[in-house]
Amino acid sequence: MRLRNPQERLSRRAAFTLMEMMVVVAIIVALAGVGIFYMAGQVDEGNKTKARADIKSLTNAAMIYKTQHVGQWPPDLGTLLQKDGEGHGPYILNQEDLIDPWGHAYQYDASGQNNNGLQPDIWTDTPVGKVANWTRQIR
Repeated sequence: MRLRNPQERLSRRAAFTLMEMMVVVAIIVALAGVGIFYMAGQVDEGNKTKARADIKSLTNAAMIYKTQHVGQWPPDLGTLLQKDGEGHGPYILNQEDLIDPWGHAYQYDASGQNNNGLQPDIWTDTPVGKVANWTRQIR
């Protein structure tokens, strides 16, 4: 009968078992799933915040246009990209500024019905609701 040396026994057990590896992988997958669940909501909030900032910038650009064009609002948002015959503009620099974070064009209404005619209506319909430059809710 051969007695095993304790040193020899330790050197043979130098790797993890399959069960240990599966437990570690399961824990990592569970943590990643929880993290992704909570981060998904933050991405939507970030996109909504960017859309609000874009709409505010577009509203400000439209107001500057109005001051330089005898009180007339721009007929559409694309007009803000162009230089007019009097040398005014452009009021925004990139075509991409007219696209919301979800890849859709911002909507525009120069009559400003939702803002009581004080400024044009600018909005976007998002997967998480409407983002607009007016304060009252539309049903």
